[in-house]
Amino acid sequence: MKKTLFMPSVAILVMCLAMTSCSQAVTEEVVPASLPEESVTETTVEPFDPILITEDYDGPILGIENWHIEDTAYYHLFINDDTGEEFASCTGSELYYLADLNNDGEPELVVVEKWGSPNNTYTMIFKLEDGVISSATPCEGSEYAGPCYYPELADAYDLKINQSNYKYYSDTFDPERNMIIVTDSSTGNEYEFAWEYMVFFTQEEKDAVIEELMGGTNAEPADKTSDTVDISYSTAEPVISDISDTVKEITFYRDGMEIEGKLYLPEGDGPFPVIVLCCGLLQPYEDYEADAQGFADNGYAAVVFSFIGYSDPNGENPTNYGKVFLSETRDLYAVMDSLEYLPEVDSDCTYLWGHSFGGLVAAFTGCERTSEVMGLILVEPAIIYGEELAVTYEDGFTETLRIYSLLKTCELDTVIYMGTHDGFGDDPTSFDQVLEVMPSAELVIIDGADHFFEGEYGEMMVEDACQKITSWS
Repeated sequence: MKKTLFMPSVAILVMCLAMTSCSQAVTEEVVPASLPEESVTETTVEPFDPILITEDYDGPILGIENWHIEDTAYYHLFINDDTGEEFASCTGSELYYLADLNNDGEPELVVVEKWGSPNNTYTMIFKLEDGVISSATPCEGSEYAGPCYYPELADAYDLKINQSNYKYYSDTFDPERNMIIVTDSSTGNEYEFAWEYMVFFTQEEKDAVIEELMGGTNAEPADKTSDTVDISYSTAEPVISDISDTVKEITFYRDGMEIEGKLYLPEGDGPFPVIVLCCGLLQPYEDYEADAQGFADNGYAAVVFSFIGYSDPNGENPTNYGKVFLSETRDLYAVMDSLEYLPEVDSDCTYLWGHSFGGLVAAFTGCERTSEVMGLILVEPAIIYGEELAVTYEDGFTETLRIYSLLKTCELDTVIYMGTHDGFGDDPTSFDQVLEVMPSAELVIIDGADHFFEGEYGEMMVEDACQKITSWS
């Protein structure tokens, strides 16, 4: 198991924030003594200037007097020294503030999380109310645990933030304005994120939402825990149309439904070894045509296709990932079965490539059909979602997938690509468990790449993957 680090020439910007600390004070205004019978006391709150929490700060946080920050491999934990309990946590964080965002005199804990480059930041806000601590993440809002669509901000400013462009948005805390500021890097536009846009969740509420997204609350109690899933489907001969000598439009079929895709071919005569590309969640195959062409330029046939029902960049984020996994895996099975109808393709020399959630689907399928697959190329694969994933069939029977148990028995040559700028690269330990259980897995880290590996980073990934395939054979 080997880790490789690519270091392209990328300019690194350094962001420095400086600020002055001051304390909260309450001032009493009293009616003059000449009118004792009508004297009243009015309480006003002086403005609370943000405080940058450093090693020298020893004041209270969210009503907790004794605390410390404990750093783990991934998380930064705020620990209550009196109880030993965690009261706040965050990832990739370097800046912590106390700031009164709603001007009520009670400071919130504001965390600026730096993901990848210094310019790519997100915030978490923790508040104390009636003795309960809850948190808000502006980019997720009421769609907690989904992609960072900034739903409340989009509604307020009439923005169309979707799967295609949400990656250009980031937010940070501006201590001078005492505001959360959202920036669209594609236009340079800035938006003030008002307090009323904040949607707070307690930790218990977060856990419940995550459980629902993973299929737990919407599914019947799990009947079986397994490292495999029953994939039943039917397929038919695909329809092929020539676009050029090297590009063909293909309609595959699964259970009477159409799977749209394309075949990219190298110059010359085949049959060629083939790489089947699996899209990320809600992404159409068009987003991966550059990768497919790159593989074709290196001598491989490349099939790229859109998953049925989950390839709409404007679609709603799924609420049951078990259902998505079952549908997309059936699609991939049907496409693989249909390779025999493509005369330019050597279906006995098939590699699976998968991005994000498609990486989970490709990893599962490859390890289930090892006799038909030569190797796996996984780009920021969402493998972690395959552990304890509740998959419910049409008859109501439920199985809980244990992906790591399956990977442990899989001897396929595998390369995992991770970027440092965004995505799973935010946690350098994201794929440690995969590397531990898979005997032939290798991790390649490409510095500067984000979760989508676009442009030059995609080209680097394709070139390296082709070299890996050559070394495997």
